[in-house]
Amino acid sequence: MPQSNRIILTDVDGVLLEWENHFTQWMLKRSHFVRRKRRQTYRLLKNKQSEYAMEKRFGVSKTTIQKEIREFNRSAWMGTQPPLPQAVTYVKLLHAEGWTFIPITSQTSDVPAQLLRKRLLSDLFGEHVFQNYFILETGDDKFSVLEEFKNTGLYWVEDKWENAMTGYKLGLKPLLINHGYNQHHSHPKIKRVNNWKQIHKIVSN
Repeated sequence: MPQSNRIILTDVDGVLLEWENHFTQWMLKRSHFVRRKRRQTYRLLKNKQSEYAMEKRFGVSKTTIQKEIREFNRSAWMGTQPPLPQAVTYVKLLHAEGWTFIPITSQTSDVPAQLLRKRLLSDLFGEHVFQNYFILETGDDKFSVLEEFKNTGLYWVEDKWENAMTGYKLGLKPLLINHGYNQHHSHPKIKRVNNWKQIHKIVSN
């Protein structure tokens, strides 16, 4: 770990890179053959287009959606995710001001897909912005990684409420990126932010 307190621990999907819509577009391109004719495998259900639970968005079982998410997270689409608005500008600015970022992401154990993610982050944000990647299996809990930073008081940027709370309980300072799917929770010690511009303001002060 870099010997500095100017370190920001950060999730990737939903924090640095857009995941929801990217996964949805990938699902809508899934296809199979019926009597030698190609058919679209999945369709968005009516009035479920903004449903966070992807099994509800597409009307499939949790087992099916978990299988598809694992497939997506190790696909070539990992090299084409767009950044969240303002993320590139303010992450680069924070790095120029002396901050280092350590990504903690439950993407995949597939090494080529991990390399795609690293390359994309490097291309978007800069070659030396991110250090000491922690890339876990799809859906893995982040407790064991966050525990390595216990009581350091480092900033921890997340979009998933449970992971933000885990960081708080381990003595980190969580910053929760606002999304529709995390609005049903609150805690006085977990700050909500809309974008990286707000994060820049917080850590700079």
